[in-house]
This record gives sequence, structure tokens and C-alpha cells, in this order.
Amino acid sequence: MAQEIVIKTEKQYEDNMIAVFELQEKEDPTADDLKQIELMLKAGEKYEAEHL
Repeated sequence: MAQEIVIKTEKQYEDNMIAVFELQEKEDPTADDLKQIELMLKAGEKYEAEHL
């Protein structure tokens, strides 16, 4: 699993947020899923702060 996710384009941002939503919709998310969601949300917040 990646330690940091870097988003460089609006398309990557959109794909990232869709993937976060899909992971959040899982009935029984694993600890790895929850860590991945956290990393993806941080990457989204960073992209928003820098580009939107």
C-alpha cells in the first residue's frame, strides 16, 4: 500500500473521490481499507487546497 497518494490532475482527483466513496460503502471495511480511505482523503484535501 502506498504511504502517500499524490494527485496532479482534476481527473485523478475525481477518480480518487469516487474510489473513496466506493470504499466507504463497503459493508465490512478492513483496517487496510480504512487506512486507504484516510490516505485518499488527505490527498484530496491537499489537491483542493492547492488547485481549487
